[in-house]
Amino acid sequence: MLLKKARKSSLVQDIVSQIEEAIVDGTYKAGDKLPSLSKLHEILGASQGTLREAFRILAQKGLIEVKLGSKGGAYVKESNSEPVAEGLALLIRQGKISYEDLAEFRKVVEAGLIRLVIQNAMENDVRQLKSLLLKLEPCSKKGSEGWSDFLSIEVQIRKQFIRISGNSMYEAVLIPIHENIITYGRKLANNTETRPDKAFHDWCQIIEAISKGDLETAVSVTTRHIDRYVKVISAQMKAK
Repeated sequence: MLLKKARKSSLVQDIVSQIEEAIVDGTYKAGDKLPSLSKLHEILGASQGTLREAFRILAQKGLIEVKLGSKGGAYVKESNSEPVAEGLALLIRQGKISYEDLAEFRKVVEAGLIRLVIQNAMENDVRQLKSLLLKLEPCSKKGSEGWSDFLSIEVQIRKQFIRISGNSMYEAVLIPIHENIITYGRKLANNTETRPDKAFHDWCQIIEAISKGDLETAVSVTTRHIDRYVKVISAQMKAK
């Protein structure tokens, strides 16, 4: 796509849209340096201040990186899932997504993830999952004091699931959920229904089912695990 003189209305957004489209259609590829501000001024008919604002928006979108120094300028970034992950993480930390909605989403998505894990898991993968269980067990015996470490190891287990699945979409969506779910997990510390030992028992069953290729059990226990937490957290939120 060739850049052209920008429209007067919504000038910044017009420039952002043009450059974004030029990146998407391959006119500018990852690592390419965009034309200088003076050159873009000639092409687009916009002031350098307007162009800098457009660059700021493009950088926020994760499309470009503005570098300083002798090799400074605006460079096209390699496409990745970071903006999606960061946006989702922020929504979770701010409590903008209800735990009920998060739980329903997780049940559907994690069932698909477990299916791929069972299809793809090799013996070494199962050994690694069981080694994480060994790390999880001591945390499960500490009661509420073990929750923080327990949740951190849970994230490691789920990262292993995603690695085994070989599907990067799960990484973009599920990793920020699980890394930030401690926002809700703090509400579990003193509740007898969500003791770490119960969660540990769930994980033992899930990983054992994966090792046997038992999809039905692995999904059933995962669903029960998620439902238990949403029930307790929802009750606590309503009690406030």
